[in-house]
Amino acid sequence: MAHWLDMYKLPKASVNVEAIATQLTRYLQIAAEDTEVLSQDPTRRDRIMAELYKNPEVKPNPYASQFVQPGSNPDDYLIPANAEIERLTPPKTFEDRIARLHIAWPAMMVFQQYKIGYALRGMPDMLSKVQRRKRQIMEEWRRTYFHVHYPPRRNAYSRTSISTPPAPARLLTPPPSRHSSSKVSDDESRDFLNNPHTMIGKQFDHTAPEASEDNGTWEVISYTVKKADGGGVDHEYQVLLQTFGADALPMDRAEVEYLLKHSILLG
Repeated sequence: MAHWLDMYKLPKASVNVEAIATQLTRYLQIAAEDTEVLSQDPTRRDRIMAELYKNPEVKPNPYASQFVQPGSNPDDYLIPANAEIERLTPPKTFEDRIARLHIAWPAMMVFQQYKIGYALRGMPDMLSKVQRRKRQIMEEWRRTYFHVHYPPRRNAYSRTSISTPPAPARLLTPPPSRHSSSKVSDDESRDFLNNPHTMIGKQFDHTAPEASEDNGTWEVISYTVKKADGGGVDHEYQVLLQTFGADALPMDRAEVEYLLKHSILLG
């Protein structure tokens, strides 16, 4: 029986790395620019946002499944969201910036979960290519646009503002000091995969160099095993990735092995 996530998975031959990375960075660039402009008048920003959050339809801490339920078509949300982003581009007012930011950030979360996480499920090599291309696009944009139009301000700017709007969803707690962590060895990785229950309750920090901009904490919250359609056994892990916010992402054994390969154990 087919898994419900199969409806989102792309055939590997049809994966357009450039198109996926370009759309993802479009959301990131909008969020970065709007966040920077809004930070120049925080009192006004906070006052307008406080009024905005009185509307129950506005989610101050969004995650993908608030907008697209599993099994639904993400395009039903993304197409009108993208149209509204275009209508607000370029922003004409301070309020337009706030409105655009609050559309772009949830849209990015939906896009990341459904058009990347689910679409590239079981293809860690393609995911790595998307992340690498995203990093290249963002670095070029920073150098040629963002830092030109918004030079660093003393005590008011940091690199993290490029991809972190005011209140993104964060389910995982910040990792403890790196002094207390250690890289997962090959032997430890094999032990974890042979005894998946030992991973539950532990946090890891993914540190793959080819996807440095999306490194972050992750943890396995559940593990199941079942008989595969063609015989043998299917392993499925439910994994919380900091990159994908509050929704668990199903992964197979090979995907978890890939995470472990470039992770440190936080505890």
